[in-house]
Amino acid sequence: MEQGLRELCGKVSALLFFGSYTREDYVEGISDINVFALSDRKEVLLELASLGFSPVILNETQLKIICESGEPLCYHLLYDSRIICGKIPDIHFKTTHTTCQKLLQYSRSQAKLSLGGLARQDEISSTNNLYRGIRSYIMSQCCKDGVIPLSDSEVMECCRSRIGGEVCELFATTRDLRRNKKPVTYWTVRRFVTILEKETN
Repeated sequence: MEQGLRELCGKVSALLFFGSYTREDYVEGISDINVFALSDRKEVLLELASLGFSPVILNETQLKIICESGEPLCYHLLYDSRIICGKIPDIHFKTTHTTCQKLLQYSRSQAKLSLGGLARQDEISSTNNLYRGIRSYIMSQCCKDGVIPLSDSEVMECCRSRIGGEVCELFATTRDLRRNKKPVTYWTVRRFVTILEKETN
């Protein structure tokens, strides 16, 4: 797999894996394999997609902008990644109010996708999206204290210290269902949606 990616190294300033593929919570057949390319050459996006990856491509100016604005994507690229080739420039991530809000927004969108997956009887997609949603919700709450956990173990640890109760239970349940490629129930998704609705209110 990496050999095919290395053939693109001449077209980019940096190429790296990021997200769950770099951590212990990657689940084959469920998790996306996210690849980031630092490049001005837009054709690299199509080449990465054709290889079966979930690609993100930015140039250096765009990367600096998202890092300075506190976009969670930047945090993942800097601290939740593994370099394939090249080098990321010396850019610093700045946690802002936007960071926590974006994580919460992502959580809500994943909860909606999970419900949609159940409606389509796409059980694995529903489980994976619920896992992502709960995980992102916990990250958004921890973010308020200036901490953004990455691995499942870090997320659970932060959940227990920062939130506790039902959210941590839901995360543990959904994490295990995802690992075992088992379906989530409608009522499990609804429990999480109710938590999000309370957050809005």
